[in-house]
Amino acid sequence: MDISSWTRTRFAPSWARGLAALLLALLLSLGSAPPGMADGKRPPGAAKGLDLSLRQDNPLLASPFEPVEKLRYDLWRELPKADKSEAWNPYRNGAAVYLDPTVLDYDDQIMPLLHHTTTLSHTGREAWAASVVQVDPLRNYLKRAAVQRLDQANMGVLVVVSALNVQHDKNRHSEDVIQEVLDKYGIGDAAELLGSSERQQCSRCAGLYHPDTPLVFGHPFDISVREWVDRKAEIARARNKVAHRGPKAQLKAEKRVMDKYARRVDLRNGTAKDKLVTDLDEARRGLEARYGGEPGPAFSVDSKKCPAHGTGTQSQGLQQTLVLAAAAKAADPCADAEDTDSAKGSAGSATGLGSTLAGPGMGTGGIDFSSMELRYLSDPGDGSGLEYSFSAEFDPLKGDARTATGRTAVSQSSDAFFVWLSLSPQDFWVNLNPDEPERIVDGRLGRTDAGKVMLEADLEMKKTVGKLIHPRSTLGRKFWAGVRGDCMSFRNWILPATASVHQDGDKLYILDAPLDVKMETQYLKDNGASSAASCPEQDEATEDHNEALFRDLILPRLKKAINTAPEYAELRRVYLARVAAEWYRELSRTRDTTYGALIDSGDIDSWRRPGDWQPTDTFDRYVDSYTKGEFKVTDRTTKGNTTYVRSYVYGGVDLTRIPLKTVTDDRFTSDFAGLPQSVDRSLNAPSAAAGDETVWLGSPTPRQVKAATGAPAKREAQGKQEPVSSRTRALWLLPALLLAPIALLWLRRRRLDAARRANHLRRNAVGRPRR
Repeated sequence: MDISSWTRTRFAPSWARGLAALLLALLLSLGSAPPGMADGKRPPGAAKGLDLSLRQDNPLLASPFEPVEKLRYDLWRELPKADKSEAWNPYRNGAAVYLDPTVLDYDDQIMPLLHHTTTLSHTGREAWAASVVQVDPLRNYLKRAAVQRLDQANMGVLVVVSALNVQHDKNRHSEDVIQEVLDKYGIGDAAELLGSSERQQCSRCAGLYHPDTPLVFGHPFDISVREWVDRKAEIARARNKVAHRGPKAQLKAEKRVMDKYARRVDLRNGTAKDKLVTDLDEARRGLEARYGGEPGPAFSVDSKKCPAHGTGTQSQGLQQTLVLAAAAKAADPCADAEDTDSAKGSAGSATGLGSTLAGPGMGTGGIDFSSMELRYLSDPGDGSGLEYSFSAEFDPLKGDARTATGRTAVSQSSDAFFVWLSLSPQDFWVNLNPDEPERIVDGRLGRTDAGKVMLEADLEMKKTVGKLIHPRSTLGRKFWAGVRGDCMSFRNWILPATASVHQDGDKLYILDAPLDVKMETQYLKDNGASSAASCPEQDEATEDHNEALFRDLILPRLKKAINTAPEYAELRRVYLARVAAEWYRELSRTRDTTYGALIDSGDIDSWRRPGDWQPTDTFDRYVDSYTKGEFKVTDRTTKGNTTYVRSYVYGGVDLTRIPLKTVTDDRFTSDFAGLPQSVDRSLNAPSAAAGDETVWLGSPTPRQVKAATGAPAKREAQGKQEPVSSRTRALWLLPALLLAPIALLWLRRRRLDAARRANHLRRNAVGRPRR
């Protein structure tokens, strides 16, 4: 609906109204009435619905309008600077229709609809988006029968299509745009659960909704149903009163009545527009406060630390090309580091990952951000930073579509990567053992999020085993039926399995990186040690039998859970960062890398975990589980009472060694055709991988981001002159008398640089801070 809908109605001549009525009657007789008008239940006039302006000062902040306001925000981010005001134009009405996924076809309707809007769909000045939203905030607006149906189906989300009207096309209301989308995907009225509109659905758009669909709106608009009836009655009385004067008098009398209602509606519509100006501004400011900050570049250290770039085995140190830049560095040692603030400002529009995570997520369709995993990493070797790309599952009805979850996943992977570089691999273990409270985790690792993730995963493993061997479960009954003796206690360790990777020069593709679970006897044997009997009072044969039983029945399911279950997603995420870091360590031994100086530096200051959590917190929870047990069950059988003794299962997580298996070029080309192209596309925009439901989200290096957005690159290819930073440019304001001798030194330095360009290693070192 748009602001001028009433204008099209009030000046319609009587013969046109009569023709429209005749046409409508003909359509009804032929069974071709517009959607929602077939049974004639929805009366003419603006659609009856719930006026949310009566409930709160700014109705646009209510949950039914959230998709519309997010659509406006996403459009604002997509439009060029000169057109951004169109996104928050109060004359552009926004509307949304919520759909029941239980009556939609997953493959033919839900997936194509959401796949189409992995990025915002907008053509010219038209905009619409489809996404999934949670049911809970909308329960009070839905019909009770619909809520019961969703609950019975265990469906916690709805599919929503939102749109803005096309202002320059008066026949393209927001509801028209939505209806065309629904028609395209064969979605009928039966799927409608709720309709919302910033302005009350106008008399024409009301017919697009099924009569039984509940509607809500932000502000009254257009002529109401009651006014439609009253106007019709007043026109009849006015015409009858002057009938004796002839047709012209009747037309004048009718026009006076029409003008009376037109003035009333004009005032109402103007009031709605004025209120929407304020409402939209508040909604915009709220969204900007929540999402406005572009996500900072991941896999990039804080510029305040002034990291040493290019410090691999072949690093030659910083080669400044401008004395002016050197003077700036003397005033601010980090001035020549990557311009982090600028990179942050442009990352959202220039990278596939940044553009997806920068907004509220209406354009993300069904991306499950909780499944994000680092699968690609590259260091071009010029000190500009790292390229990287994440894979994520496309799971509309069960995934986590919150962009905040995606930001957390990226930050967690990035922080873990630098922790794995900075600390020694021999310290990458955690151990929840009630007999070793002083040996829980390495002191420095325990102050990072990666250390917390490993400890929490160790504790979760104990709980998973408890569920698997619970005597009341089918598997548990089978397990306990096979246990011999009166003691059973085994330790398990989460370990890296062999990771399959492909290296193409300075590019790493992580194809598969599973985790393994081993019982302690095998774990110690692999490390050249032996273990003490877990139950010394039992004979060795009984002990071996119970261990074999656990290994055959429980261990495969435990391993599957650790590699697939959501509760271990964070562990898998930091482990993939560990695989990438191991490769990066090896790369730094043979060539120049951006962050080679961090390797084994022991510096984790930038990646300390905030908050009050301590490793002993997780240990205390483990001790509580250990002493109380995950279960205590007493079964009574015909043979008497059978008591199941509590089982204490404990072990750890050990990521000290990462076995890598390199996939050959031939197999990579054969089995992973199209992967490099998907990754390359993901650096600039979300990229759907061919053949599966995977979305790739990536980012080029900070320097490449700046180049893509038109900002001057920090270093031009092949050792050309390097532009100075914004802080350095401030020195140009010094008096010309001071700049003259500096310029002479600069010219001399350029001649020296010409000689250095023949040296490839020195050329790569240009533009990096000193070690």
